[in-house]
Amino acid sequence: MVKLLSSGNDIGFTILPYLCDTPVEDDLFDYPSDYLIGYITHNNETGERKLTYTDSGVCMEENNHWSLNILEKFPYCDQEGSWIIYNCSPEKTTQEFNKILARFHETLHIGNWDTWSVEGEDATVALITSWEIF
Repeated sequence: MVKLLSSGNDIGFTILPYLCDTPVEDDLFDYPSDYLIGYITHNNETGERKLTYTDSGVCMEENNHWSLNILEKFPYCDQEGSWIIYNCSPEKTTQEFNKILARFHETLHIGNWDTWSVEGEDATVALITSWEIF
């Protein structure tokens, strides 16, 4: 007998590294998504991270969010670039991020992710660990 322990539908959030040549805020605001929560940036001088998101069209910043706690524990979180947080599975995140990449005639392929749980959240979080852009 077999039993499914976890499926893509169980993942409610995806954190995707952002490594394009343009600032993340330009692309995210030019190509909005209903699934976008916000993006995390890292200040190399202070070592601090912040989550930037919109609330009713107004940009807000937060220094105390569960996504920041995950990145603190992730070994490669000091890479250059930002991290985008989507409120959907990695498969749907690929579709949403491809809207940004379409202008370059490129597409995202997600290879692997780590799955995290967050106290107080009903869904698990996928932190993308390998990906390619074609």
